[in-house]
Amino acid sequence: MSDHQVRILITSVGTARPSASAVIAKGLGLPVATIVSRLYSAPTTLIDEIDETIASQMVSLLISIGFTAEIQNLDQPAPEPATLYDVAIYIEDARKFQHAVKVLSEFSGINEADASRMITLPPGVVIGSVSKVTVQALSDQMGEKISVLSSPANTALYSLFLNQEPSKAVEIRILDDIKKAGYSIGNSNGAIAVDLDHVTAKNLWQRYQSTGVLQVINQDFIRYDLILQKPTINLPLNSAQIQVLEDLAGVPAEIAEEVIRSAPITLLESIPKPQVEQYIKTFAKKGINIIASMITFQLLGLEVVSISDRATLSNVLQSFGLHQNGEVLPAVPFKIPGAIPELQARIIRSTLEDIAAEVNLIEVAI
Repeated sequence: MSDHQVRILITSVGTARPSASAVIAKGLGLPVATIVSRLYSAPTTLIDEIDETIASQMVSLLISIGFTAEIQNLDQPAPEPATLYDVAIYIEDARKFQHAVKVLSEFSGINEADASRMITLPPGVVIGSVSKVTVQALSDQMGEKISVLSSPANTALYSLFLNQEPSKAVEIRILDDIKKAGYSIGNSNGAIAVDLDHVTAKNLWQRYQSTGVLQVINQDFIRYDLILQKPTINLPLNSAQIQVLEDLAGVPAEIAEEVIRSAPITLLESIPKPQVEQYIKTFAKKGINIIASMITFQLLGLEVVSISDRATLSNVLQSFGLHQNGEVLPAVPFKIPGAIPELQARIIRSTLEDIAAEVNLIEVAI
């Protein structure tokens, strides 16, 4: 054993699993919670003033588990505390859902049922208080067609929503507390108040958590469809207008004017709030009018247009709780009763399409 003391740095969680934290904690004689906090806020100091020989063995173990780690001399400055982020995921391709559930379960150490619930509960917040390096590690494991968004919780702005109809007394108390905190009451895409700072939002959540009626949402995770409005510009379109439609919305030049004439029409889907304003401004500079419509809590219906195997369709619908065993399916086309959250509706549609059914998503009036 040497007399040279060093520190061990964790530079990324890499591909390591949370279960490894218990092994590391035992080896270092520290609480598991302390180790988990340090690992997921990488780059950070795992342990300071440790014998270099032992440190070398520990780093080799960490790397074999999947972490990226290194030894640093004590005369070098230790890493500054990392900014910590909350993380939400959005599944762009519904067929990636099971993959996302498996990755999140393994990455965060929760069971797949809980992972599924977190992903499908809008807006899909799955992890809190982790570093940007950890966010990137999760994104790398999720892969394509799964959007991993991060937001610094302490500096983000928040919107307040009511989950259900509160009693009049509770509603009055909530609204009064919002006003006392210096915020206006309104209805912005369903929110009763917007742009609250972290401390105010946290205090209100803690105060009314037990009622179950108040939902506090980080605005960075709210998503919108961008809707092209009736044209206020003269046709034909100029070259700059055609180009911006192609560059930002993927509209081929040859059908750009047809798209404009079809307004109102959804031009872009599921855009995170931090990007919305820039899109609207860029289109507006070219004389193209776009509005944003929040979809985070959107409910959709399903319309079955055609089927190839009625018995298989019946079984699949039963598995989702959308059909009772023994009941006869209506003749196509038919609408499946009920309103379903947007992501779940897309998952069901993709499953039905895989058994050769043609299914449309339809808006549901609530």
